[in-house]
Amino acid sequence: MSCGHCTSAIESGIKAKDPSAVVTSDLDLRLVTVQSTLEQAAVRQAIVDAGYDASAA
Repeated sequence: MSCGHCTSAIESGIKAKDPSAVVTSDLDLRLVTVQSTLEQAAVRQAIVDAGYDASAA
């Protein structure tokens, strides 16, 4: 994750599964924080489906 396009793709992938999710990104830390009703595994999978690696912080 290195640009606005990356964060947009991740946010879109998560919001496709949970439109009410709150997604914040920190490009310097390469960190995404998600508040969602989805299970952690579903959030991780949405990020992977968007083309990015994901792990719990």
